[in-house]
Amino acid sequence: MAFINMNFYSYYLGMETPLTVLLPEHRGKAPELINQNYPVLYLLHGHSNDNTTWIRSSNIEILIRDCDCIVVMPTAHRSFYANSLNGLPYEDYLVKELPIVISNFFHASLKREDTYIAGISMGGYGALKYAMKYPEKYGHVACLSGAGDVYDSSERARRMSKVSDQKTNMDFLDHIFGSRENFLGSDNDLKTLVKKLDARTDIEQPQMYICCGESDPLYRNHLELKSLILNETKLDVQFSELSGSHNWDYWNRELPRILQYFSLNSGEASNI
Repeated sequence: MAFINMNFYSYYLGMETPLTVLLPEHRGKAPELINQNYPVLYLLHGHSNDNTTWIRSSNIEILIRDCDCIVVMPTAHRSFYANSLNGLPYEDYLVKELPIVISNFFHASLKREDTYIAGISMGGYGALKYAMKYPEKYGHVACLSGAGDVYDSSERARRMSKVSDQKTNMDFLDHIFGSRENFLGSDNDLKTLVKKLDARTDIEQPQMYICCGESDPLYRNHLELKSLILNETKLDVQFSELSGSHNWDYWNRELPRILQYFSLNSGEASNI
């Protein structure tokens, strides 16, 4: 794979922003790709991470090396991948702007069936939110240890990290969402989006994979979301629960299973 760290100006963020990209690389005579576009896999980082996290911590470059697929790793800071009420519009940036930027820079497809998105923790929440809210844009999604109810998950993460300042953490979420009352029932609430997606008949649902380690502090949130989907919707979702916690040991075990589920190992580009 060709490896690129780049910066470009984002219209929605109003500033230069970093991006890490893996591009298909053919060892030998370079093929002409005038009439070909590659599928794109967006990988979203977790809370307190950045665009380099997947490269530094996962096996993605090794696992994807035989697949003709572009891997895009953006930065969203601690935004919870939302349009913050008191900050930057990261959702607009990632959903409306970034795919066009990637398509302009590289041989990238914009077709929903060629668009994959996955994330860990905060990024798992963001990936699942985008796929369910914009199923016309994303054909495939994987949520690894995602923060279901971000307020409850944040408290559980606080206990896990032994950070004592709960009020500061809740204030930070309020800075993004307004309050827990504003969050619940909104399009930032995964449980609300599950029901809205289930009610839609105008578009095919994304291919969905949701997993969490059995020792993860967010495991209860995972089971609550699983129960809702299995018992109250007709959505077809692949669930996985393995031994493990909220760390890269677990996520690196799940990553090959997710890529296999997505069939991102064929090495075939998509024709225009």
